[in-house]
Amino acid sequence: MVMRDRNHPSIVIWGIGNEIPELETDRGAALGKQLVDQVRSLDKTRPLTLAFPGTTTKPNAEAVFSQLDITGYNYNILPTYQKDHEQLPSRMMLTTESWPAKAFPLWKVSQENPYVLGDLTWTAMDYLGESGIGAWQYGTPQQAKLAEGMAGMMAGTAMIDQLFTGMAEGKDPMADMGKNSSDPNAKAMMELFSHPYPWHAAVCGDLDLTGFRKPQSYYRDIIWNGGDRVYTTVRLPEPEGKKIIAIMWATYPTLPSWSWPGHEGKSLDVEVYSGAEKVQLFLNDKLIGEKPTSREQEFKAVFSVPYAPGTLRAVGLRGGRVVAENMLNTAGEPAKLKVTADRTALLANGEDLSFVTVEAVDAQGRTDQHAGQEVQFEISGPGVIAAVGNGDGQDADSYQGDQHKLYQGRALVVIRTSRHSGAVKLTVKSSGLSDGSVTINAKAAQAPAELQ
Repeated sequence: MVMRDRNHPSIVIWGIGNEIPELETDRGAALGKQLVDQVRSLDKTRPLTLAFPGTTTKPNAEAVFSQLDITGYNYNILPTYQKDHEQLPSRMMLTTESWPAKAFPLWKVSQENPYVLGDLTWTAMDYLGESGIGAWQYGTPQQAKLAEGMAGMMAGTAMIDQLFTGMAEGKDPMADMGKNSSDPNAKAMMELFSHPYPWHAAVCGDLDLTGFRKPQSYYRDIIWNGGDRVYTTVRLPEPEGKKIIAIMWATYPTLPSWSWPGHEGKSLDVEVYSGAEKVQLFLNDKLIGEKPTSREQEFKAVFSVPYAPGTLRAVGLRGGRVVAENMLNTAGEPAKLKVTADRTALLANGEDLSFVTVEAVDAQGRTDQHAGQEVQFEISGPGVIAAVGNGDGQDADSYQGDQHKLYQGRALVVIRTSRHSGAVKLTVKSSGLSDGSVTINAKAAQAPAELQ
């Protein structure tokens, strides 16, 4: 791997391991040295790190990290970085994995401390496996309180140290906890952690399974890249007697929609992210309020807004001047299917792909983000449907086939060419909605010059 990639400019750091339990043992230093020597014998130009979620200054851990250039912190830099820096002032630090919901404090640590190089969040895009680790759920107030306690425990390193020491000794502490069903707290903790079938995706990404950005992605972008921009999203309302529980890799669920039928007159919490000095929020051109969105407010403002259909408009201000604007409009009943291909000209080489977005829109073309009906796909011409999907991590439908459900009003279809040129037409249908279609032109692939 090192020999293959050492000339790639995208490689900036080599990592010799991720969450290795042997680091907690006496033999960890010797194993680390073997890996360090091997990598450096192949490439002396990049610094080395290792990602670890436990205490990085304990003797066994320090014996490993002293051989490296950068100490990698998985989820544990916030409670430990100051003490670690005092103990080892020359140490360079990197957050090699972090909670998505900790975006601002991790940016702040990186900005204020030159020895903290940056933050790598888990994770960029949703993926299959580690089912539901980023899922939120409705629970009782008692469960919500227990979840807060769990989050506090996981913010430190003591539990991780205990877990990894057990793993290094060949034990399975998580399995033991699961077996301890007589302890009501242990049972409740496992229930909050577990997300059984049909969950099959992690759902902690800034991008969903189909590559579309979630609100947390826009927030992270504003934090790290600045700029006078505004983004508006709405917190999902909590049913009577229930609390939304979003811990660990989850972020509090929001939807960038101002269509909430059945909530007329009820207050909804609107989050506005902005790099401007302050924001104003208007509902149907009536001012709801004005709030600062500077560093002290973590580039975020929250407004309580009684729901009424129409237009929700957030305006970013700097020096009293409008510098950015973002609007959410209430969508009407879905009337048709909108079909958009990212590429309409492909090579007829049997491999080229077009990613086609399908949306349920109203008569004015506004997406109904609550739409979840099933749609059918028909294809004609020299192409095939390679895959179908949506952003729902618990939609158990196959990723291959000629039909799929919408999620938050949207689905994705991937078209692959054959080795024949011609027009490939995709038609999308759903009961009660007007059909949508797109045509993709597959052009003859030219043979490489050396083969001609």
